[in-house]
Amino acid sequence: MRSAIILAIMHLLVLSVSKTAGHLLNAKPSGVTVTQQASLLTPIVQTHYRVPEGFVAVRVQNGGHSNPFHQQQDLIDGLMRTGHDWLAVSFDDLPAAERRPAYYGVFLVADYRSLCTLLDGMTPGAYQFDGLYTIVIEQRRPKLHDVMERLWSYRLLNVVVIVSEKRANEDEERYVAYTYDPYREHRCGSVEPYAVGQYANGTWTELVRWYAKRTDNFNGCPLVIGTIHIIPCSIIERDGPGGSTTHKGIEVSQVDDLSRRFNFTPEYRISNGSTRWGFARAVNSTGLMGWIQRGEVDFGLGSIGISLSRVQHLRPGIASRFGQLAMAIPPKRPDSSVEKLIKPFSRQTWLCVVLGLAGISTLAWALFGIGWRLVADRLRHPCYTVWVLTMGGPCGALRMDSTRLFVVSLVLNMLVVRTLYHAAMFERLQASASLASELDTLEQINRAGKTYIMHKTITLFFNDNPLVGPRRIRRTLHDNENWEELLYQLSQPGSDFVVTLPLDCIKYYVQQYGNRGLVYVGKHNGITYNTAFFYPQTTALQAPFSARVLAYHSAGLVDQWARAFEDGRYWSNAKADPEPASLAWSHLSGAFYLCGTMHLLAVCVFVAELGWARKWRKASEQPTPGQYHLAH
Repeated sequence: MRSAIILAIMHLLVLSVSKTAGHLLNAKPSGVTVTQQASLLTPIVQTHYRVPEGFVAVRVQNGGHSNPFHQQQDLIDGLMRTGHDWLAVSFDDLPAAERRPAYYGVFLVADYRSLCTLLDGMTPGAYQFDGLYTIVIEQRRPKLHDVMERLWSYRLLNVVVIVSEKRANEDEERYVAYTYDPYREHRCGSVEPYAVGQYANGTWTELVRWYAKRTDNFNGCPLVIGTIHIIPCSIIERDGPGGSTTHKGIEVSQVDDLSRRFNFTPEYRISNGSTRWGFARAVNSTGLMGWIQRGEVDFGLGSIGISLSRVQHLRPGIASRFGQLAMAIPPKRPDSSVEKLIKPFSRQTWLCVVLGLAGISTLAWALFGIGWRLVADRLRHPCYTVWVLTMGGPCGALRMDSTRLFVVSLVLNMLVVRTLYHAAMFERLQASASLASELDTLEQINRAGKTYIMHKTITLFFNDNPLVGPRRIRRTLHDNENWEELLYQLSQPGSDFVVTLPLDCIKYYVQQYGNRGLVYVGKHNGITYNTAFFYPQTTALQAPFSARVLAYHSAGLVDQWARAFEDGRYWSNAKADPEPASLAWSHLSGAFYLCGTMHLLAVCVFVAELGWARKWRKASEQPTPGQYHLAH
């Protein structure tokens, strides 16, 4: 019985306290009628919340519950009575499957703590943090500086806070709208609140100027940009210890143009150590990914590929570079002069040619070299004659009724083969020189016994590939390892690996070090690897910056900037139909060497024949002993 009485007393106390608080919170400013108070939000929504297919997210937070007070309910009813067909209102977060985060928000809170509770529950899947927000705080004269600091910590830029206050020398309280601008001229990073309008006679003053596009002009304020040293996307050069640092590269060129267009000062923060890119996770992200996720930088760059985990936990911009991950393959051994003469035909073709010549020579010798058959036209040295005819030399007169006609028909087949050989030789000599190994596909790399070397972050793209997989990846590079030296090792004879890198990196190596050790790119073993600027999920920079980057692609500026940091002239200038060009010494040196060697051999044989003939003549001229006695 006693416990029931105590519970009843406590219930009455709670009701009395809640009613008192409700009367305090629902007290409207004097001079504002109930009708005017109900239409407090209507002009704001009608003026600014007009994007097609957009909806207004109305949220209420009063301490530990979301039940609206009477005044808040009047504001909601007044908003719903606007009667416009385009107005759609959501009182709860839409399901994640809808994929429709709210761009417009109206927050009705009791005090600063209620606002913090509401903000802590905001997620990127339900809200667009670069949208427009109107916050009505019931508490009179809150600490607006604390409110603005809290809003800036969530990167909510386009926000207006409405409070009721009594101005000096005034008896009546009015609704006043405040905002802040961290990118104001000469006040960079300041969250000092300033009034943008007040509510009087049922309307707001200067309403059209409330939500200015603050990201159009940063007024020289700094933006912190996270990056790493990854050439040629982000190249960091230091002038000695303690000297100045210079930033350049393909993506840095885009940042330079963005800074001029939006009038901000880039401040680079460099991620060093063994983990530079890092990994994006739901919590405890590492390296540069962690900086971006925690909002320690305004955005990050440095050959950051678009992957599933990064899209889930970060906010990617439009692709800043459309490239690919390519396999750097070693060069093959250059062909010798003799090999250049042999290469137009394969082994099987050469075997067929040799067997054909042998068969024709045997048949000619059988027909005309043996005395068992008397023919009208004898063929002296038939095998030698067939060889001369095959090489295009002259022959004697032929009779149409001669059995030699059969031999000539076979010889004509060899002339066709000779013509094909000349055509293949001409094509090989005219084609662009290519010393790349035949490792254009993953199957060819595996058959050659080559292993793969790549960065840890790149392995994410190949672990699930059945032709690569973890068992064929011999070594994963740390973020700070020197891959330029690795490519130089690849260019030397005897390398048993291939290196997976962005194509831009390989082109930059060719530009800088191709003269000392050239590597090539496999034609059919790369994958698409698009890089982008990545932002925190609460950013307001993604939309304007991505629109500008898209304009760079439309104007062809990205490729123009890239050409300053890469070079593919050593292996990317081959044509399908090459134009006729003068044959160089390297093309014909093998033929001259072979011709000179054969002439030298012929001279040696000729000298040997002269010596043999002289010796034979002396031996024949010397008289025998019987002849000597007869002479006497």
